[in-house]
Amino acid sequence: MESARLFVAVWPDAAARAAIRGDLDAIRAAHPELRWQPEERWHLTLAFLGAADPSAVARRLDTLARRGLPVAEPVRTVGAGTFGPVLWLGVEHGAWLRGLADHVHDVLRPADRRFRAHVTVARARGEGAERTAREAAPSLAQHLGPHWLPDALTLVESRTGPIPTYHVLHHWPLSGGAA
Repeated sequence: MESARLFVAVWPDAAARAAIRGDLDAIRAAHPELRWQPEERWHLTLAFLGAADPSAVARRLDTLARRGLPVAEPVRTVGAGTFGPVLWLGVEHGAWLRGLADHVHDVLRPADRRFRAHVTVARARGEGAERTAREAAPSLAQHLGPHWLPDALTLVESRTGPIPTYHVLHHWPLSGGAA
């Protein structure tokens, strides 16, 4: 059964994706039980909204963008960890990113207002899923990606189902980024 959910995110640039890809390629064979996320799904979620009206969310984000979005500063992926069965890369960032997430949360009021900067790279399933993810994390502990400058805030629709997909519905340029 397919369902649609919304989230607000920024995306790694080509150099950051290449660094992630290189480190993941080096360990995938050692952890075949993980469901590795395809590169086009690597993102940094600022707010997860779940089921929501895309038009209403876009209008609220338009209002936020008109007031001015914070100037983007460099970020980079670094190290790894887990949330239950999810394997992620950490994100080193300045206060601006936390501020951007706070602004988005203030405007959209998501149910979960926690912000944990990370890029999900794999998920485990079945019995022992959390242990499986935890066992893979040390393989990425030394990951250190290049700095990159987020260029846009995006509203994304995630469709679950047999072949999950992401669709960018709207984007708002971030000053300081390449837009």
